[in-house]
Amino acid sequence: MAKSRSTFGKIQREQDKRSRAKEKQERREERKEEALERATEPEANGQVDESKILLELAKIHEDLSEGRMSFEDFEERQEELRSQLMG
Repeated sequence: MAKSRSTFGKIQREQDKRSRAKEKQERREERKEEALERATEPEANGQVDESKILLELAKIHEDLSEGRMSFEDFEERQEELRSQLMG
């Protein structure tokens, strides 16, 4: 017995679903990047919030483990953040 083919409507729904998932992931990445940018901005008194720096450290660890950042870039950014913590 021959295998039935997917209908055009079903194929279109699957493509739409993948497209929405991709857009959702991109929005999440944008929000995460914006939060990290705000985290490293100095406050009015010239101090950077420690919790924001720790969030940034967690992000670079995640980037390194997922291959989005080289080890050299990781070390450089980690040193910058540590110096901000020591302030």
